[in-house]
Amino acid sequence: MCGVNHNLFPRPGYLIDIACESIAAKVLFTRMLSHHEEIGLTAEQISRLIDINAEYQARLVAIRVSFAQITEELEHKRGRLDTEAVVGRKELLDRHAELFRAEEELFFTYGGHGHELLTDEQIATIDRIYHAEKDARLAELLPSLNNAVGPAFRLTAATA
Repeated sequence: MCGVNHNLFPRPGYLIDIACESIAAKVLFTRMLSHHEEIGLTAEQISRLIDINAEYQARLVAIRVSFAQITEELEHKRGRLDTEAVVGRKELLDRHAELFRAEEELFFTYGGHGHELLTDEQIATIDRIYHAEKDARLAELLPSLNNAVGPAFRLTAATA
């Protein structure tokens, strides 16, 4: 798409944007498994979370392979990019959007399967761990973020 876009400028949805790791499925439940003792996960829960993750990964890789194949088909390689070329890609564009949604739904569906195995107390502990880790990472980044938006703006912590 170099005739429309800047040379070598990556655009969302084009193969140049797909990082090498993106074809490797992300692991679900890493935080839970990393903190299994603090959360109080049983051996059975750990085993089931690993099994659910394996199912998730298999389905995720299939979606991502389809997404990459359609992305390549969508690429405008030669000739004029006109209304006819865009209309000719409508079915592919629709499928592209469907696969994006399918990946998001897959994450939530399999995340839900994992949560079905847990007690309310375990979920509350996971929530506390997640927010503490997230807040710690953001606090580490705060000076860099403030440098990026300063001096006109300054990021502050939200108060509830």
